[in-house]
Amino acid sequence: MLSNIYANAGLWEGVKMVRKMMGKRGIKKEAGCSWIQVKNRFHTFVSGGGFEFRSSNEYKKLWNELTEAMKAVGYVPDTGVVLHDINEEMKARWVCGHSERIATVFGLIHTGSGTPIRITKNLCVCVDCHSWMKTASRVTGRVIVLRDTNRFHHFENGSCSCKDYW
Repeated sequence: MLSNIYANAGLWEGVKMVRKMMGKRGIKKEAGCSWIQVKNRFHTFVSGGGFEFRSSNEYKKLWNELTEAMKAVGYVPDTGVVLHDINEEMKARWVCGHSERIATVFGLIHTGSGTPIRITKNLCVCVDCHSWMKTASRVTGRVIVLRDTNRFHHFENGSCSCKDYW
């Protein structure tokens, strides 16, 4: 948490110090993980992972179509949620690799039109992924249910059941 406070303030030396101390003490940050059940089988995705699926033609095709449709309705990634000292382009790539987004695209590919997409996540959904899910539900016409550590988020037609309060 202290590392995140330093990062939000742009104090990158403080971030390095805290992360170094965490490493010495064997403390690791929990990786974001999401899972989705499709046809009685669970599929798990880790933030920044899923390279085999993300490299597939079906994923790339749908991801590109979805990205264009979302841009057309005004979605812009909020890179402020990436708490690392890297450039904006890299931050945009990292936020696009969050596990719930990968699971959503998997669900869009592997479930029938009109079928709700149900995802479970081990951490709280970030602000940008929440906006992304709302926009994805709007442009795809699909209901997306995301269970994070705090609540169920029901995304439908660009809105969330939490009324953007979580």
